[in-house]
Amino acid sequence: MSVRVELEKLLEVAAGFGTVPMLLTSDADGRPRASAVQVGWDGATVRVRAGRKSVANAAARPLVSLLWPAPPGERFALLVDGTATATEPDDDPRTGGFVTVEATTGILHVVDRPHAEAAPLADGAGPG
Repeated sequence: MSVRVELEKLLEVAAGFGTVPMLLTSDADGRPRASAVQVGWDGATVRVRAGRKSVANAAARPLVSLLWPAPPGERFALLVDGTATATEPDDDPRTGGFVTVEATTGILHVVDRPHAEAAPLADGAGPG
């Protein structure tokens, strides 16, 4: 189940999470990449401080997502899809620079699906 978040409410909703957001990009071979990032908001635009690889991925393939994992014991994660623009390099040698993401959609996504626990695993599947 997902609940749509109006773009003008994204900042307010994201601020309530208290979890480290992740920038989701894709490498040249299509492999997904997730990186913990720092974000700042200006309306529905997010300014993201990210590593070199994430900045390069966003510059080459601008359709990205941001994910705020559900806080412990909470039901919802926040997913924000958007279009990225790689901006100025960062003066910090440990990071690659900044990415500006213009949000296009936001959803709260349920992460505690009771039916998922009830489904039996195939023999040998799962941890252990």
